[in-house]
Amino acid sequence: MKSRSPREVAELLKDHLIHPSEAAEILEDGEPSEIAASLAGLDEADAADVIEHLDLSVQRDLVDFIPRGHMARVIERMAPDARADLIKELPEEVAHGILPLVAQAERVDIARLVSYEEGTAGSVMTTEYAVVNADDTVSAAREELRRQAPGEETGYYVYVIDSDRNLIGIVSLRQLLLARPQQRIEEIAQRDCVSVNAKDDQETLGDIFSRYELPSVPVVDDTGRMVGRITADDVIDVVEEEADEDIYHLGAAGRPINYLRSGVLRIARERITWLLILVATGLITSSLLQHYRGYLLAEGGIVLVCFIPLLMGSGGNAGSQTTAVIIRGLSTGEIEMRDVWRVIFKEMQVGLMVGLALGMCAGVRALLVGRDQGGSPIRLGLTVGLTMIGTVALAKTLGGALPILFKKIHLDPALMSAPFISSIVDVLTVIGYFALVRVIYF
Repeated sequence: MKSRSPREVAELLKDHLIHPSEAAEILEDGEPSEIAASLAGLDEADAADVIEHLDLSVQRDLVDFIPRGHMARVIERMAPDARADLIKELPEEVAHGILPLVAQAERVDIARLVSYEEGTAGSVMTTEYAVVNADDTVSAAREELRRQAPGEETGYYVYVIDSDRNLIGIVSLRQLLLARPQQRIEEIAQRDCVSVNAKDDQETLGDIFSRYELPSVPVVDDTGRMVGRITADDVIDVVEEEADEDIYHLGAAGRPINYLRSGVLRIARERITWLLILVATGLITSSLLQHYRGYLLAEGGIVLVCFIPLLMGSGGNAGSQTTAVIIRGLSTGEIEMRDVWRVIFKEMQVGLMVGLALGMCAGVRALLVGRDQGGSPIRLGLTVGLTMIGTVALAKTLGGALPILFKKIHLDPALMSAPFISSIVDVLTVIGYFALVRVIYF
């Protein structure tokens, strides 16, 4: 399928012989002008279906090659959450040039959706849903659904509201079909339905959908009024987005971007911030080595340098291991804020056990090196071995505690990335190493 040309894709789309997502996957590799030409012959609804499946960065570039009036009609036919995402992605002057051409109802809907803070449930919800009033009869509700159905995604459930649009519960289409026409909706509604607040963090959505196995979840405001719903496909997008962010943060690579479509300058700009922070931390380590140079220049002190990379590397790797496990646990809900002391205590125990094993290996190696180099091999072995034990134990304890601390202060735990935890451990390792050198070795 990838080998098809944009012109062939356009013909297949006109005849509805290809799914919009497949078409988007093929067209996405082309230039924005080519994509626009392929979509030019489609009606607004079909063009909207394809554009929704394109990467947001591609959508943003595509807008420059589609006449504003036609683009406004396409935006009107896009799903509410998809068009809101596109408007947020556009430069302000471009958005202001298109929005006045969009129908008022859709323009108001866009304004409401873009007002929600990024990363909240409200920012990923859709305003397409079907509702019935709790006071209606089943017969009246059926008629209401027939009226709403052409313009709304009904799904398996219909939401039940009162006269103030407060969410009362849900009713399935099966219940509506089987219930007696004169029964009131409130009599058959399921009142213990799961809902989320529009201000809730979007990271919680994956856990809610997984736990309750729901096709969609209603979204309410602070007063309990229904303002939208979130569907399973929205949650899949959220989970993928969160996973992308975590992977980038764990590698200290900045924010997720479309790699192949991004210029070298933008990629460098995304990566350099964290690298500068890591360099600054590395400079602290260098300053510490400079501070302790007297020990290194003393008789028998040069051998101490040989074990600094080993100790720093082991500590960084140990901390990174734990950080990855804890971040995963926080993401899945396996670990919660109240578990912080359990995590710290457990990782301290693990760190001591692993550190003891690694410390024995490093100590023996230091003993042999010290014997070959002269000096005091037993003291060298003891210094290196104890440092290794302390470094690994400390690294694992910090690797467990810091991601939870970041979450506590409302930062992404993944910001406590492997390079970052390694840099912190490097500084502490050098301080601990030379503290033992002063006490034991000299």
